[in-house]
Amino acid sequence: MTAETKPSAGIPVFVASVCLAIVVIVSAVSLSGGYGAIPPVSPPAQCPCMAATLSVPAAAPVVPASDPLAAAQGVSGPALPEQLASADLELRQPPATDLFPYTARNFSRGAEAAIAWWMSPGFMDNTSEFRRYERSTAEQMAAYPEEHRIFFAFIQDGLDEAEGQSVLKSDVILFRGIGPGLAAAVLDNAEYREPAFASTSYDITLSLDDFTSRSTDGYRNVIVLERKTGDHALYINEDEREFLLPRKTSWHVVKAVNVENLTVKADFSLHNRTARDAAFDHVRLIYVKEVKYP
Repeated sequence: MTAETKPSAGIPVFVASVCLAIVVIVSAVSLSGGYGAIPPVSPPAQCPCMAATLSVPAAAPVVPASDPLAAAQGVSGPALPEQLASADLELRQPPATDLFPYTARNFSRGAEAAIAWWMSPGFMDNTSEFRRYERSTAEQMAAYPEEHRIFFAFIQDGLDEAEGQSVLKSDVILFRGIGPGLAAAVLDNAEYREPAFASTSYDITLSLDDFTSRSTDGYRNVIVLERKTGDHALYINEDEREFLLPRKTSWHVVKAVNVENLTVKADFSLHNRTARDAAFDHVRLIYVKEVKYP
């Protein structure tokens, strides 16, 4: 096992604390009773499927650059980015029917608890370890303490259940910021498979602000992916405009564009801003489409 996947000695205490936190969160929820689209960057995308895709909202990642790489599997790569001196990206907030709070979705207590854990303070370290576990081999998983495996199985089952009941009412474009290593793997292979749940956001500025680092060529990498009406995507919260995608999805790179100067315009206030527009330099947009195998 690598240092990234090896569990720490303090995990049982962590699991016990998290389990207690889940009980408190779920109890509080029980006692209480209880949004967009983007046209392709100019010039218009040459690929017909992505031209249709970019007429919805935008989103960003919750996956830090330090996360382990998703398993990259060569298909038809490499994907060579186009070059643009400038481009405008227009975002529209998804309709309220797709931004429905999870506590009002009639999920089971187990599903609500799993989502509450995902959202809990300090979640990033916890969910990053959970994703490492999901990306591990069977042998690596077996090396985790039994209580850790039991807890992660509980979280996985709850999120699977919620994903299965979460169907989009409209087309949505989502964004996910990624680090240089994963970006290189995706571009080199033109397809990648993600064993873990993938965090995305309809606000690209969240991705660019918090979840990207520059590659050696100076570009920050953002995956742009399409979800159609009827596809599964679990809305998490408005703090990060986050949608969680089902685990074990596969993506094919349609095109990549290196934009020297990107202007973002939205019909909502952008992340950590009062304005509805923002500018970024050297952004690599990697457009992907889900591949569904028999």
